[in-house]
Formats: sequence, structure tokens, C-alpha cells
Amino acid sequence: MITGFNTDVEYDGVTYHVQTEDKGLDSPLILSLVYSGGAILASKRSPYHDLIAAGFSEQTLTERLQRQHKLICAAINAGRLDDLKKMSGRRATPSHSARPADNLSAPIPAQATVATEKQNAYEAALLTQAATESPLPAAQTLPDKISDAPVIPDSAQIEAIKPALHLGLLEERELRGGEFVTLRVRLSRGTTEARDAVADATITLKILGTTFRPVISSARTDQDGIAIVFAALPRFATGRAAILIRAVADGEETEMRRIVHPS
Repeated sequence: MITGFNTDVEYDGVTYHVQTEDKGLDSPLILSLVYSGGAILASKRSPYHDLIAAGFSEQTLTERLQRQHKLICAAINAGRLDDLKKMSGRRATPSHSARPADNLSAPIPAQATVATEKQNAYEAALLTQAATESPLPAAQTLPDKISDAPVIPDSAQIEAIKPALHLGLLEERELRGGEFVTLRVRLSRGTTEARDAVADATITLKILGTTFRPVISSARTDQDGIAIVFAALPRFATGRAAILIRAVADGEETEMRRIVHPS
């Protein structure tokens, strides 16, 4: 299974969190969710049975996953959130012969082909409008002569180049609704071979679900880069839930998420 994308998009003073993921070959589906304040505002589900039938290509799936994620972000940047909500509503309404929307492994009926083509055209129009409203900067011209002298960056540039942040759980475990859990999170910086602890970073835990209000808690990392976060997972029997852990240090941020299973 290919991991997904997480992006915060700010529009008109509101920050929206866009999450896109691959549900795996057992349930071939690309799922995008739009959150604000922990509530799910819109969703987009795109099955990819056609990729499997044509001979599965991980690169093609990754490109499709990335395109859908960029499409959702571009639509929000263009002020088209209401259109995304309407799109979610149309897809969430089952016909008399369709399975419930929660069954992510439901096959695509043959008569849905025309509707899918119309939906793809609609999405392309959204992406085109967003790109038109955010024009690319003008291209820079190259100088007539290029010096072959070595370029030596100044100290400020060297200081700005930092290894990427890495966030991880010290103990992986299955999470279920109704449990009270203690999560030990470690934040570090560097490569896999040599990672340095990041102290005094802000760790935020959000518990998100489709059937309950979001729960938020926070902590700070110690000198070993470890933070202990306590969470009471809401009890639920239907719908979906997940925890989103975000770390912020020196103006940089990284995040991870884990699924919460029903009670």
C-alpha cells in the first residue's frame, strides 16, 4: 500500500487539512478527506479497479493519488469548497442497486461509466480554474556569461540547511475506541543512520472521527526528543476514526497518523 499526502490549505482565514491515502489492493480506492477543526467537511472516493485490470503499476497509482490530492487542494485555494461538498453528497447517495457508501470495496457498476466521465471533466475544470487564478511567475533570463568560479554559500545559507524531521511512536499498538492510551512519541532530525533528538518541540494529538467531535491534546518533547501524550479515545461502533500527531520545531513541522478501530 502506498502512503498518502497531508497538506494544510488556508483560504479566507480558515485552515483546511487535506488528507489523501491509498486503501490498498484489498480495497482498491483512493480516499481524500477535507477537515477543518477536526470535522470532516468533504470527501472524494476514487476506485482504481481499472489499474488492476490493466496490470497494476505502483508509479501510475502514485501519480493518480498525487493528482487527486492536488486537485482537492487547488479547489480549496480557488474557493470551491462548496463544490467539493456537493460532489461528496452526490457520491454518498446510493441507488437502489448500490451497496452502502461505507463499503469501500464495492465494485463500480457498468452504468456508472458515463457519470465517471462527467465527474472527471468537472474535476479538470476545477483544476484549470485554480491554476488560472494562481498564475506562475515569469521565467528568469540567464546571464550572457556564466562564471566557472566555485559558489561558496554564506554562513546563513549553511545554517538554513537542516536535515528533515522524523516523528515516530516508540511502541506501536492497535488503537480501539473507548480505550485510554498513553503514547510515547519521539521527534528527531537526520538520516536513519544518525538522528539527533529534537527537544522542546510542540506535539499535538488530534483524535478525528466521522461520528464524534474532535479531541485535542498536546505536550512538549524532553531533552531526548520524547513526549508523552495521554488520550481518551471516544467510543464508536460505526464510521471511521484516526489519530493525527503533529510536531512543530523551529518553524518546521511533520506529522503522522494511525487508524482507530471501532469499539
